[in-house]
Amino acid sequence: MSIQLLKPDTATSEKYRHEAQQGLAEGNAINCLLNCYIREYALAKGEVELDDNQADAPATFNLQVVDDYRRIRLTFPESSASIVIKADQVSLLGRVRLINQPYLKRQGLAWHPIDASGLAEFILQHLALVMGDEINLELLKQIQNSINITRLFIKRISNQVEEHAYSSLIKSEQSLLWGHALHPAPKSRDGVSFDQLLACSPEVQAKFPLYWFKVAPQLLKQMHCTESPPLDLINKINPMEALLYPCHPWEVSTILKQPLVHKALQLGLITEVGYLGSDTYPTSSVRTLFVAQTNSFMKFSIHVRLTNCVRKNAWYELQSAVLLTRLISQCAAHAVIHCPKFSVMSEPAATTLDLSSIAAGGERNNIQEVIECFGILYRDGIAEHLQKKYQPQMAGALFAWNKNGDSLCVKNLQSLATARGESYSQFSGLWFDAYLDALLPGIFHYFFNLGIAFEPHLQNTVVGFENGLPAHIWLRDLEGTKLMQSHWPAEQLSELSAKAKNSVYYSREQGWNRIAYCTLINNVSEAIFHICAGQAVLEVKLWRALADAIEQWQVKESEQPELQAVLKGEAIPSKNNLMTRLLKQADSLSSYSALKNPLAQLLEKS
Repeated sequence: MSIQLLKPDTATSEKYRHEAQQGLAEGNAINCLLNCYIREYALAKGEVELDDNQADAPATFNLQVVDDYRRIRLTFPESSASIVIKADQVSLLGRVRLINQPYLKRQGLAWHPIDASGLAEFILQHLALVMGDEINLELLKQIQNSINITRLFIKRISNQVEEHAYSSLIKSEQSLLWGHALHPAPKSRDGVSFDQLLACSPEVQAKFPLYWFKVAPQLLKQMHCTESPPLDLINKINPMEALLYPCHPWEVSTILKQPLVHKALQLGLITEVGYLGSDTYPTSSVRTLFVAQTNSFMKFSIHVRLTNCVRKNAWYELQSAVLLTRLISQCAAHAVIHCPKFSVMSEPAATTLDLSSIAAGGERNNIQEVIECFGILYRDGIAEHLQKKYQPQMAGALFAWNKNGDSLCVKNLQSLATARGESYSQFSGLWFDAYLDALLPGIFHYFFNLGIAFEPHLQNTVVGFENGLPAHIWLRDLEGTKLMQSHWPAEQLSELSAKAKNSVYYSREQGWNRIAYCTLINNVSEAIFHICAGQAVLEVKLWRALADAIEQWQVKESEQPELQAVLKGEAIPSKNNLMTRLLKQADSLSSYSALKNPLAQLLEKS
């Protein structure tokens, strides 16, 4: 008698894998959407209970195996409905980490579970009802697109062997599987196929060569604020006698559709060369690529909508970034006295192709589009000896979860605390103090003393370490940096076009909104949320540490009304990503919610 071994049912196992990957993607979508809704709408309306104990919850909520979760209840009075869901973390800011499928109850009907797509449709229908508008089907589509792309990325990284990344920084750049935690569609990418996504997305650890054109030298338009023109950098990547010009692979089809480019091809002024040279590494912004040969970054145009915006490079934006690099470099020697652990990554050059010389009357409206297609901003990398010394990582990768739901920050801190023979609470407080000491003085000095408002969110913040502790901060992305006219009168910006000049100015209030949101909410509060991992006592300790750091900076530098307001517990502005997408507004026109300051709660108890 022989024993017949059963063959594994590959179809069934593949089905389970697909369901598990879909569940992870939907879980992230639910977390993002409900956190946005709570922060931007429900908190202000008093329509969320962060520790619900009403007796009418679904039976499944009472069949708990462990009791280390809180029940969140959202009410929707205009829709006569409620939602309940479990959370294993609830912060003082109302930020939650949700751990199960939400249950919805409409008036007269029983509770029933809803998936991410059903939740998105319900939330958007409710907001349309409240605002007296039609449902935003575009946003609904973007949320579904984000879910599909997240699932695609999970599937790819589950099946691939992890390769050794080029550096600690590039490894961190390519680790943002989930994306912006407070965005309704963090992985939405419209205008590119799934095959192209997998070929060029950082989330799947992609690397690829650039696509090149041979161009007539008279078409090149460049600007720079250092002795080395950007053409020198291009030639280092692919040394050739002819002028070669690169673009991102996703932009090739858009470029070739431009009438003026077609004309230049016919005239022999532009020739397609194709893919050349070594691989580049996409960073977390997707369109900014790291070029190892030159230890630099190139920020390309891509006519792809990533989350809020189509990421094309307008020339006036590139102009302003290069000018800001020059202005900041002039301040650097003085700034290092005030913030020695803080550096700004320079963006000293920009290029594009200008085909206005061949444009006939009817073709002139295409000149600007071509300039945007070919626009490149050049960013200096971190010097190799500093990379070796500090092993830098992007902050957005530190304060995030991996595919298994583990906090990378917590794992690192636990390991370091054990090695030092300290408790987690003791060491994490020390670590957080060091992080603030590297981050805040630079942000505050440049804003309050120099009138320069950076955009210091997690994705723009690079952290270097010594002995496991944060020791240096590099801030990047000057395209979004603004100036206050009180410090920088128009005559100092004479080289800018009128459009660039207008785009770079902010009022002090606008600048503070940007600084407060990016620094205190997007950056520091997320650090607290991850470091605490639900430990309420530790969360209070870290908010007090933030207050101490703000107070100490003012003692050393100067008292500022905005910082005093924070210390007194006044509300903190927080950017509205859901409402921006809902109203189809440009990202630059985003509104802000006034979040209840956790320090206010601590002051009440003291």
